[in-house]
Amino acid sequence: MLTSAKHNGFVEIRIVAPLSRHETVANQIKKLLDIKEVQVVSPSANELAINAVGRAAANALTSNLKGNQTIAISWGRGLEAAVVHCKKDSLPGLKITQIMGALSNVETSVTADEIGRTLARNLNAVFVPFNAPVVVSNQKIRNSLMQETSVAQALDLARNANVALVGIGSHGSSSSEMVLNEFNLSLGEREDIAKDYAGDIASRFYNTAGKMLSTILDSRVIGLTLDEIRKIPRVIGVANGAEKVLGVIGAARSKLIDCLIIDLACANSILKVLSASEMRTA
Repeated sequence: MLTSAKHNGFVEIRIVAPLSRHETVANQIKKLLDIKEVQVVSPSANELAINAVGRAAANALTSNLKGNQTIAISWGRGLEAAVVHCKKDSLPGLKITQIMGALSNVETSVTADEIGRTLARNLNAVFVPFNAPVVVSNQKIRNSLMQETSVAQALDLARNANVALVGIGSHGSSSSEMVLNEFNLSLGEREDIAKDYAGDIASRFYNTAGKMLSTILDSRVIGLTLDEIRKIPRVIGVANGAEKVLGVIGAARSKLIDCLIIDLACANSILKVLSASEMRTA
């Protein structure tokens, strides 16, 4: 019967390798950055680091879910890797929505709407789309769109989410460069931003101290503000690679993240940067 079920596609057998966790490193980062929960993982043999981070993020998201809750998500490859591993028995009243509008200049599979649809499908949840661009040309257009009923309702749902799953962008990373492209900045404007920004979450940029970077950029974004994201009871931040170090540090100092899930390369870079900073101030 099992052989027949496998042949007909009703049964699938997969071997899921256990995650390699680095508790000592995680505890160091937890203490240094004052984050409630930190997970540092390494991939198994023949596995990409981003997939290991995704598996850990999926477990962190689904382990505490209950019925009638709302999950708000941003975008990125880390989230794409996470949602494909999200599997859980159906929960009544579970909803998925977006923290932000959709980016136009990125691959479809990593945008918030595609990730939200995949997550909703895997969790048998209801997806509430955010039908708006994430960046518009000026504040007047932003204010007008945010008054549209569908946009206002999606934003309100996201504000009252029980948990958020967010990707963390960082200075020089490809994800942050994609977001900056949405703003169509001049070369001079882009150079000015590059001097100060550490990272971004949901297209909101901040510096290494965790402070909002630019009110001009912020006024063109359709989505939750950093303050609104911070108020969500549980925010799970996902980052992969050494290049994400400044974005993670800034997000932690901004108190945006309750649970941080990163790979060992990112963790080691964080410790290196923080150690160098301590030596300079000693």
